[in-house]
Amino acid sequence: MVSSLDQAGLGCDFFIQQTDSIQDKVFVPIYLNIVLPTTQQLARPLERKLAVVSLTKTLTDSQAFAVKYIKGWNFTCEGLLKLLENPPMPVVADDIVAEADIDDVGFGVGFTQLSTCKKVPKDNWLEVTDVKSWVGAYLKAADGRHNGKIAQFVNERLPDAAKNVLISYMR
Repeated sequence: MVSSLDQAGLGCDFFIQQTDSIQDKVFVPIYLNIVLPTTQQLARPLERKLAVVSLTKTLTDSQAFAVKYIKGWNFTCEGLLKLLENPPMPVVADDIVAEADIDDVGFGVGFTQLSTCKKVPKDNWLEVTDVKSWVGAYLKAADGRHNGKIAQFVNERLPDAAKNVLISYMR
């Protein structure tokens, strides 16, 4: 979520700086072992859209991924393409939360979630209606802002299959 924000001072680099301030070089294992794999399991459309926006802005606007985490740029791009091209992955069996039928739930001293009073998810990116075309337009605009650096990264850092798919979005 932080990397999708446009506010001054926030973004992927802010998240990296804050994470590494807790413990030096802890960002890399968190990103590779938690963030990227979990992103592929997002099933709700708004969550997937947020992930697409976040990963796209990480690829285009993060100075750390441009210079320091060169392999991470590649992994992020491949994660973005998987989100765009593949349906959501099923969650691992340990992560399944069993929901009880409202008729089966009795009164007791425990907490019972009120299904009718759930907070409606907020879409922070109403202007993004077609994520694939938005990604292409954003990448193309960022390439112009950064004097062709995005296209250079695509050519240098991506395998041919991923390169072809990403270039098709940027056209």
